[in-house]
Amino acid sequence: MNQGQQYSDEDIQRLQQLSLQGDQHESNYNAPTMFNSDNFDNLIKWQLDIKEELSRIEHLLRKHVPKLDSKGEMYYAEPTKEAELFNETGVNEIMNILAWYLNKNIILSNFDEKEIKQRCLQFHIYLTDFIFMNYQRFGLTDKEKIKHFPMVVMNITNTVEAAYSRALNGGERDSLRTARQVMQTEPISNPYGMPMQQQGQGNSKSLWKPWTW
Repeated sequence: MNQGQQYSDEDIQRLQQLSLQGDQHESNYNAPTMFNSDNFDNLIKWQLDIKEELSRIEHLLRKHVPKLDSKGEMYYAEPTKEAELFNETGVNEIMNILAWYLNKNIILSNFDEKEIKQRCLQFHIYLTDFIFMNYQRFGLTDKEKIKHFPMVVMNITNTVEAAYSRALNGGERDSLRTARQVMQTEPISNPYGMPMQQQGQGNSKSLWKPWTW
């Protein structure tokens, strides 16, 4: 464009229309796909976020009852005093212990099968002893409540073992690394079989976007 060149209103409207058409064409090639970096970040968060699992365990320990309100939304109702298993102290103590085992540091570690079995057996023994030595303080004050004790320990141990199993030979790290490599190297094709450019790598220029000149 020569310096000082002027455009009429009709020319400007035509250029705006062409620019919008170019932006629409570009957006078709930058549509979100399974290899989009945002989707990959969401995958990482979903795989490593164990808050939902910890929340579920806490509800189970508290013997919360899932119910639906008038709007059809689920909520957890407090159990009756008779149905309560662990008291507040017992729930908090067990959840504090689980926080050391159900976290991304464990999931992203690298353990062999023998080490996982040793760690889970050690956890099972220590948890059993810990609850047994504090059963009255934790609210297990009658025979009916004590009957739940072995099942609770077994289920918690199984949950911890599942977390360790994700770290078997660094499996979780390898799966995330593989997913990232696929996202970076796999060509994306449009419905006509033509390669599509990754978002942010396009060469399209727009009159109204100086950073693309």
